Amino acid sequence: MSENNDTNTTTEDAPPGATDCLNKYVTIMSDPPWGNPGQKGKYGAINHYDLMSIDRIRKMPVGDLAAENAHLYLWCYPAVRRIAEEVMEAWGFRFVDEFVWGKDQMGLGQYFRHAHETLLLGVKGKLPVNFRGQRSFAMLPRQAHSHKPEEVHVMVQRMSPGPYLELFARRPMPGWQVWGNEVDSDIVIPGYPVPSDARHRQEASNA
Repeated sequence: MSENNDTNTTTEDAPPGATDCLNKYVTIMSDPPWGNPGQKGKYGAINHYDLMSIDRIRKMPVGDLAAENAHLYLWCYPAVRRIAEEVMEAWGFRFVDEFVWGKDQMGLGQYFRHAHETLLLGVKGKLPVNFRGQRSFAMLPRQAHSHKPEEVHVMVQRMSPGPYLELFARRPMPGWQVWGNEVDSDIVIPGYPVPSDARHRQEASNA
């Protein structure tokens, strides 16, 4: 999923039947490896994982993964806040609200020293939330780099119905299907190869 793969936008490398893996999920959460210039410096995210260009993120077929009426929870930080809304729109969702994760440790920033990340909520079609008492801010512990709080998964499940899919996941979560470089992915996304595609290819050849 690195920028070096930006030219790989075909389905030629996908296992047989890969398009059948594009199930319809009612709730999708995504934490893209935003490839903006600020993440490529000495202290940027590029030192922890491969980044993906904004254009390549925008072209992901997330709208095809989503049901006709669906929710999207999209992680972003201040430098890509506006871009994240544009990506959400390109994926077929309209921005409706946001949740702020306050951290107990000060981070980087050219102006303010950032101590928060934002989770944008987008809607495709018409789908109300299941719970209307959720606050838009919470102080939650910071763990390893880019490790999002497990409490957020619980919050999302309280707010939105399944089935659930997490894109760019970094660990398995009960009740969720996952996709990304760092997990044994449950699905294949044509044109966006990840290591576990080899397993799907082998399973398809044995079928």
